[in-house]
Amino acid sequence: MRVLNDDLLETWVTGWSRARGYQTRREGRFPAVLLHDKTNDWEYFALEPSPDEFAALASSARMSPERLFTIVTERVNETRGTALVYGLNVRSTDEVFMTMDMIGQDIEDPRPLDGFDCETQRSGTVGTVTVTAGGELAASGSVAIVDDTAVYDRIVTEPGYRRRGLGSYVMRALTAVALEHDVDAGLLVATADGLELYRYLGWENVASVVMFEPNL
Repeated sequence: MRVLNDDLLETWVTGWSRARGYQTRREGRFPAVLLHDKTNDWEYFALEPSPDEFAALASSARMSPERLFTIVTERVNETRGTALVYGLNVRSTDEVFMTMDMIGQDIEDPRPLDGFDCETQRSGTVGTVTVTAGGELAASGSVAIVDDTAVYDRIVTEPGYRRRGLGSYVMRALTAVALEHDVDAGLLVATADGLELYRYLGWENVASVVMFEPNL
C-alpha cells in the first residue's frame, strides 16, 4: 500500500479532475479544482494542513458561498473543531480515501453480463465503462491514468439494478483498461455506499475525507 503524502493526494486530484474534465490550479502547495458542472466555483484539497495553512485555505473558501474545502485526514474530530473556528461548516464526513496494489490484478475484460449491454470507451488516458439494460443506464464508472497510478471515479450502480454484481463488473472492466498502461497502484475516494464493494475487491482504507463549506 502506498504511503499517503502530498504527492499521492495530488495524483488523485489530477486523475479525478482529468476524468471529469475539470480545470485545476494551486493555492500555495495545495491543489484546487473548478467544479464547472456543479457550483462553477473552486474546491480546495489538503492533506493534514498546518494551522496557518488551514486558516489560509479557509479564508479562500469563505470568499464565495459555493466554494468547498476538503481535507484528507486521520484526525477527523480535531479537523472538525478547527473548521468551526475558521468559519466552516461540515458538509460530509462519510468518504474514505482508498488504495489498492494493481500488481497481479486480472488484465482480461470480465465476462459480459447476461441481459446487459456493456461498453468500454477509451480517450487518451481516460477510460469509461457503461452498462445498460434495454437502453436504460444500469451502471457506469471511469478511470484516469496519472503516471503509474489509476484513479477510479464515479462508480455508480443505478438504484433499480443494485445487488446484481454490476459494481464488481464495472470495477473489473476499468481495471482491465488501467492495466493497458504501466500502472502499479489504484486510488479512489469511496462513499459509504461503496465501501463494502471496494473492500471485497481488495481496496484498503488510507484516511478519512472531510468536506467543508463556508458558514456565510
